[in-house]
Amino acid sequence: MKIAISGAQSVGKTTLINALRSEEALKQYTFCTEVTRRVKGYGLNINEEGDDITQRLIMQEHIVNVFMNDNMISDRCALDGIVYSHYLAENKKITQKTYDFADNIFNKLMPKYDLVFYIPPEFEIEDDGTRSINRHFRDRIVTLFDSYIKEKQLTTVYLVGSVRERVDTVLKYIKDVEHEQSRRT
Repeated sequence: MKIAISGAQSVGKTTLINALRSEEALKQYTFCTEVTRRVKGYGLNINEEGDDITQRLIMQEHIVNVFMNDNMISDRCALDGIVYSHYLAENKKITQKTYDFADNIFNKLMPKYDLVFYIPPEFEIEDDGTRSINRHFRDRIVTLFDSYIKEKQLTTVYLVGSVRERVDTVLKYIKDVEHEQSRRT
């Protein structure tokens, strides 16, 4: 099963992923770390300073995650990639060609995810030295997530509440989808 945790910066995706890692019921899953931090580690610009190379590399990393892992839980997915690409395109940070590339990957990858969990912001932005702390940027990203989820009619599960409440919701949905998949086979 392919599972993704999506959302703007500083909403608790990585905290949730770390909590899920300790769940016995998820030991058969590969946890794919957040690709944007990996890209930053290559010395590339991220967040609102991303560029064509950044966005193309991020989308390619999502391809790798989807096709190299049968059972995975990913910190971000192609939905995140297209949302941030949209922001960068509207702010003239990437070319139309790069946006089209990201959109093509988004359209091909999204049907491959069995579950996509979306975390809306509930907390103030926490400065961790990597993520953007620009509130205007995050607000625009959240608006874009909402737009893509609605316009593309993406089936997403919204996660709110404490880390434990979010973990319990994820476990419930995974169990339900696994049960449904086993009934079909």
